[in-house]
Amino acid sequence: LDGTASFSWGYGPQGLKAQTAGECCEKCRQHHKCNTFSWCGQPLCFAPDIWNHSFGECWLKLSPDPTAPLVNMRGAYTAKYRKRHPTAPRRVEWTGGVLRWKNPVGNGTWSSRAGW
Repeated sequence: LDGTASFSWGYGPQGLKAQTAGECCEKCRQHHKCNTFSWCGQPLCFAPDIWNHSFGECWLKLSPDPTAPLVNMRGAYTAKYRKRHPTAPRRVEWTGGVLRWKNPVGNGTWSSRAGW
């Protein structure tokens, strides 16, 4: 999931870590502005950036409308995407979540970073 703000950076030795997606969700719940999160549950999680994302990274974010979260990637990567990013796995390895307060959550809206 993407957001308009990130309150924690998960990568690196000083990054926010969680052992489970549920633990990452709880860290989001405890942050006064967080309403979405992303968690890496694999030894390595692909992202189209320069970092090597690893197990336990917990990213706390703010989505302007958590009932329609901004989605970077989900499910299987397209052939077009994998052609641009040949090291990408077949499927997204990240787990994302939304803190739902009152309204149901939809399947998301593609963020501007979805086509990187």
